[in-house]
Amino acid sequence: MVQLLHHPEELEGDRGWALMNKLDKFLLKLDKKTREAIKEIMTLIILGDLSGLDIKKLKGFETRYRVRVGRIRVVFDQTDYGNLIQDVSFRDNNTY
Repeated sequence: MVQLLHHPEELEGDRGWALMNKLDKFLLKLDKKTREAIKEIMTLIILGDLSGLDIKKLKGFETRYRVRVGRIRVVFDQTDYGNLIQDVSFRDNNTY
């Protein structure tokens, strides 16, 4: 499980692999266009602006949703305190 503990704009620059979390590593492996699209989606999710996103409630969870961006899925929980990013990964047969 990966929680976004920083703002997506903070992912620019080289901070060294030792200090990066799983999300940072995943994003840096993507091409720039895809990385920018994912960062924009994450910003919208955090701000609560979900209109226009390909969003779906996940079965078996009370407050968990996914946003689809091509082959990449951004999974988040809606809480009383806002939306928390739980995972960003490629879609596969075991994604959910």
